[in-house]
Amino acid sequence: MKEESKKKRNTAVFILIATVINVVLMMIFMLIGYILLMRFANPENPNGAQLGLIMVFLGSIGLSWLVYSRMVKWYTKRVDVENKFAPLITPRARKKRPADEDDMSGVKR
Repeated sequence: MKEESKKKRNTAVFILIATVINVVLMMIFMLIGYILLMRFANPENPNGAQLGLIMVFLGSIGLSWLVYSRMVKWYTKRVDVENKFAPLITPRARKKRPADEDDMSGVKR
């Protein structure tokens, strides 16, 4: 297998596993938040329950992103990313447009 295709495969596998880990983390934090909300919130107040659910949802997204980003930073320090993974975004060489004689945008009036 060519080195470039190994790098692309490693990149795809890393992105897939990282996405699954991020979703699982978010679900765990959401479950913990719902348990805490049911334990400490007043179930008779519908407005408070709605606000609590929104806060649990947004908090689980924020916490999962924080833990995920720390895990990725730790992993990139531990593994040589340049040699194992293909870059996701590669710079392209710009193509020069031929000068158009009908183009008057560069002419001062």
